[in-house]
Amino acid sequence: MNLNPPSQLLERSLDQLNGKVLVANPEDDFPVLLSQQSDVFAWCQSRTVFDGLSHLGMNDAKLQFTAHWVQQNESDQFDHIIIYQPKAKELLTYLLACVLPTLKIGGFVWLVGDNKSGVKSSVKKLSAPLSAVGKHDGAKHCLLYQAQKTEDAKAFAFEDWITRWEQDVAGCSFTLCSIPGVFGHGKLDKGTELLLDQLSKHRFMSGVNQARILDFGCGDGVISMWLHKHTGANVTSLDDSALALKATQLTFEANGATEALTALASNGLKEVKGRFNYVITNPPFHTGISTDYSVAERFFIGVKQHLTLNGELFVVANDFLRYSPMLDAALGGHTRLERDRGFAVYHARQPKK
Repeated sequence: MNLNPPSQLLERSLDQLNGKVLVANPEDDFPVLLSQQSDVFAWCQSRTVFDGLSHLGMNDAKLQFTAHWVQQNESDQFDHIIIYQPKAKELLTYLLACVLPTLKIGGFVWLVGDNKSGVKSSVKKLSAPLSAVGKHDGAKHCLLYQAQKTEDAKAFAFEDWITRWEQDVAGCSFTLCSIPGVFGHGKLDKGTELLLDQLSKHRFMSGVNQARILDFGCGDGVISMWLHKHTGANVTSLDDSALALKATQLTFEANGATEALTALASNGLKEVKGRFNYVITNPPFHTGISTDYSVAERFFIGVKQHLTLNGELFVVANDFLRYSPMLDAALGGHTRLERDRGFAVYHARQPKK
């Protein structure tokens, strides 16, 4: 069974995690392990984790891949809620607000994370309606905190967590929507701005409004929305994150363009079908503080199978990342369109046969 260090730390407290348990933001197979002794539910923000738990046989009725936890029965509450410290610290506040109303009075919240994740500083978020907050265990460079619910929690209202603003970028204006945990939450990422500026200068194919366009790693939908506004084409927006997909859907809805969007939850390119004239991405290819080139390499090799002949790929990334040889190996060559403010924009085409 695949358990990362935070889950291995949780495993040391298995005997205390009895009854009905909700695991929020799981990172691996721990919910399956715990389900051998308890009644376990899992709320996944990652499609990759969701697919993995489903593949291991976890009851689909107890699995959710959603932007917020949907309680099936309001009177049905949990004895324990386990939260994995998210990379985005504002996401922890959101997760707590969402799940605390589902915890019984007297029930426990468990917060676990790697020391580098910021879990130690995040423990102060375990405040009212929680008490008796304290460190429960520590090992493998991870910490586990526990707190007890002692009073009713405020009812969760998803609408309260949506951030909306008007965005002007690369000649287009539209409304953007975001929720905690989404990349670039509440602001325009500099790399995305650089990418869109380059796209605004690009000569798209004639009849581009009929083109097939894929935004890989859509985040709040800023690239997807810009592409639709600029070209008039429908856009397929892909992300591993339920939060990002919901934000993109909200963005298109706010701009009266719902019918122009196909939202696709996918682990990498796994769920992608067919070929596209354009693939555009500001990719989430480095994990935490480390750079994982294997993820980027798989994408560049895989995207070749999803580009039409002469189909085009646009990528923006931190300029220190060594993507040039990968693009050349996958697509036979590339052009660096721009390099500025620590980012680089790359362009490549599917070779004509």
